Amino acid sequence: MLMRTNISTLFAIMISAVIVAHAQSPASVEKSLIQQLDQLSKYGNYLGTPDEDKRDAANKRIEQLLIRNGKRLAILKYSFPALQKKMSIATSKDGRLRIYSWDSEMGGTMHDYYSVYQYQGKSGKVHTWQEVRGENYGVGAFYHDIFEVKTNKGRIYLPVSTFIGSTSLNGQSISAVKIVGERLVPRVKIFRTTKGLSEGISFEYDFFTVVDRPERPIKLFSFDEKKKEFRFPVVIADDKDTQGRVTDKFITYRFNGKYFVKVS
Repeated sequence: MLMRTNISTLFAIMISAVIVAHAQSPASVEKSLIQQLDQLSKYGNYLGTPDEDKRDAANKRIEQLLIRNGKRLAILKYSFPALQKKMSIATSKDGRLRIYSWDSEMGGTMHDYYSVYQYQGKSGKVHTWQEVRGENYGVGAFYHDIFEVKTNKGRIYLPVSTFIGSTSLNGQSISAVKIVGERLVPRVKIFRTTKGLSEGISFEYDFFTVVDRPERPIKLFSFDEKKKEFRFPVVIADDKDTQGRVTDKFITYRFNGKYFVKVS
């Protein structure tokens, strides 16, 4: 029995070694992703010659490349310097959570993004999770920041995303994510609003009211790590700016040990 167990263990080690030996290097994975993104641009709805089948195939290959290779720690630790010019890559400060977002190029003035999450579980193993899509969740946004809060029950991650509804209509959202053991728990209801507990906070605004800001993407959520609070601007919709004018006043939510509650 002992001999059989040792043979099984040795066989498993050999298989793992073969897999590692044949795995693409992070730089090679980056090159493959860029090639597929170029294909996507070539056949997408924006700059290329639209071809629905080839566009969808490129989106699928990008998704598969991220899901298949994303289970490796070397990929999670790699900075993807060239890829960041082609897609949005948001990484948490502790390096345990990352979100890759890219434009599907299926839209027009409204953009639709795909996102794949990559995270490190308690054991140290790295996993991937594909964001739920469909009519119940609407068109996808892209993620560009991940804040994090240390609590007595572990870290809470706060991904921030931007939705592009048209040339002028944009929206931003903040949500909450936890890593529990080897499982990713998305859309945690941790925001206490006037309507009760919510899985996120979002607002719409007219892009042209902030177009002069230097950063891209526009970042309207900010986070104070010491105070464990985030804030975002008050947006006013009126006859002049029907889609919402971003003001210099702010709304602040602070973590009270259990929930994020409005403090100003």
